[in-house]
Amino acid sequence: MNTKRNQTISSGNGEYAHPEALVNTDWIALASGREAFVVDPERNLEGYLDYLAKNGLELRYIFLTHPHADFVAGHAELSARSGAPILISEFAPATFPHRDLKDGERITLGSVEIEVIATPGHSPDSVCLCLFKSGAPVALFSGDTLFAGDVGRPDLRDLEVGAHELAGMLYDSLFRKLLRLPAEIKVYPAHGAGSLCGRKISSTSFTTIGEEALTNWALQLNDRATFVEAMVANLPERPPYFARSVAINLRGASFLSDFQALAHLPLAEYNQLKEKGATILDVRPWPLFGEGHAANSLNIGIASPSFSVWSGFFVSPDLPIALVVESEMQAQQARLELARIGFDQVIGFITADDLDEKQQITQIGARDFLTSLESQQRPLILDVRSAQEWSQDHLEGAIHIALSQLLGRIGELSRKAPLTVLCGSGYRSSLAASLLESKGFERLTNVMGGMQAVRHGLCCTKLSG
Repeated sequence: MNTKRNQTISSGNGEYAHPEALVNTDWIALASGREAFVVDPERNLEGYLDYLAKNGLELRYIFLTHPHADFVAGHAELSARSGAPILISEFAPATFPHRDLKDGERITLGSVEIEVIATPGHSPDSVCLCLFKSGAPVALFSGDTLFAGDVGRPDLRDLEVGAHELAGMLYDSLFRKLLRLPAEIKVYPAHGAGSLCGRKISSTSFTTIGEEALTNWALQLNDRATFVEAMVANLPERPPYFARSVAINLRGASFLSDFQALAHLPLAEYNQLKEKGATILDVRPWPLFGEGHAANSLNIGIASPSFSVWSGFFVSPDLPIALVVESEMQAQQARLELARIGFDQVIGFITADDLDEKQQITQIGARDFLTSLESQQRPLILDVRSAQEWSQDHLEGAIHIALSQLLGRIGELSRKAPLTVLCGSGYRSSLAASLLESKGFERLTNVMGGMQAVRHGLCCTKLSG
């Protein structure tokens, strides 16, 4: 799962650099002459500021396509440090200093113009930004309204406007506005594959209006009623931090530059935090966690691009966090990824070598796991993959509880029976095992390599489903 937002940047004369050469950048910016603007800035600003300084550019505008739910943006700090104003829809209830964007208005930047297109649907205050050069539209910054291969889900702001009503707005925004743009216009969405703001988002960095009109599954549903019903059906579960992120973005996040240095905690201080109920978040890979970890710690590996999403599901935003890591660099990375979803309460870190007491969770390979299925002591199998993964294939007799639902359904499982936990690769099952262990389950086993390894080992063994 890759939740990183699509990013692109242009050269100083306003001509687009080839986006595939820039997929590792962390921001969306455009320059025309000596002036630049940024769209939906991430919270870590150093890439923007370094680029502006290196190229002698003045940041003129900071655009928000909407108050994002899945990440905390850095618009407030970027505005304070650069002097550039923040521009957001006139319908967004933002409390930070900003300028309202109105449908149809145009903003000049050097030799280009930016036209605002109000596109409610994903949120009631979504806009897209259409870039004009020499009087012709050449690119669209589509926010979360239109993705490569998908469209924005309409349920993330349903406390303000109902999901059905937002889905109807989304239909109008797509079919009556965006699809009427020239087919050759390049589209730069705010997210790539893995974002929970959509369902089937492609991993491609950019697309075109014509390509989406032909291939995007949602844009084939040209009947309004059919489209609306499809938009509100079978939506992925939304992490609890989404509503919180919107609230933070509407007021503007605290500044990362004000954070104190991350402390390497002495064992005594770590133990005090643990006794007071701090979250112990072990961000090491699952094999290392299984070998030895602190009691009641939560294993969410930082190496996965889904680290922030799962942290948003299972880490409390109201409790201090102590990290268990392999290195200080890993701690710094985890702190930044948590800050990107507004979890700023990381107190410090401790290395696994510092721990005085450790627990273990048995790790079993696919071959030994399959052998255990043929024994008289066949283990109870808990499959924590998504409903879609489960429907594609699963092992006979396994219990299915998607990871996101595990805590709410934990009463369905016996704490006394041996329990073998399975996912796609071993990552989510280790997280699930750490959750179960913290709730008193003692006879736990994690399947290394998950169903990927099991499928390989099964060969001709029958799968059900």
